[in-house]
Amino acid sequence: MTTETAVPGTGVLAAALFDMDGTLFDSEPLWDVSLADFAERLGGTLSAEIRRRVVGSNLRDTARIVQEDLGVAADVEESAAWLLERTRQLFALGVPWRPGAQEVVRSVRGRGIPTALVTSSHRVLVDEVLAQLDPGMFDTVVCGDEVARPKPDPESYLTAAERLGVDPRDCVALEDSRPGIAAALAAGCLVVAVPEDGAALAGGHGAVVAPLETVTVDRLISLLADRIG
Repeated sequence: MTTETAVPGTGVLAAALFDMDGTLFDSEPLWDVSLADFAERLGGTLSAEIRRRVVGSNLRDTARIVQEDLGVAADVEESAAWLLERTRQLFALGVPWRPGAQEVVRSVRGRGIPTALVTSSHRVLVDEVLAQLDPGMFDTVVCGDEVARPKPDPESYLTAAERLGVDPRDCVALEDSRPGIAAALAAGCLVVAVPEDGAALAGGHGAVVAPLETVTVDRLISLLADRIG
């Protein structure tokens, strides 16, 4: 794929980097089910507060946080493996796009701008989603279990930019959670936050907050140029 040659940091959009769960795909309701099942398996009930707290977290931290909240001393690795398989089963039934998400990805690709899927989810979950999409929709995919330090560490975003051969300062990242926003900002990306509940990210935490339906490729280009200008 070709794109306009850019000098790093000059405001030319070199790549668009997309989070998966809750950003492009409406998978959070499926996580609601698997997490509730996980809590029930541990003999408790998942609270709304803990559900909000684990959004954007990696799988191991999610299992640990739920166990600690329920006061259960179970093996975290075994719990994470159970939660992963339960979620995979749900993903295999189909994961819908969020409204406007497919149009954003297609419009970016239509302008010759490279794309990456950058997610905290494990590869087995990502593969279930990718199997439901047109081949080649993303030029590279970085999964949570393929980096040493998942979000909120910037490694996943830095890895995506490196694979695409671009400077992260010339990338726009679309995210929906605080860990994801922190990761992309630390990598140097311009971050556009598109949470379903915009009030959940009041102040933006360093990101531009916008409804996903209002995001266009021209707006992404303009936002990046404005940051440099």
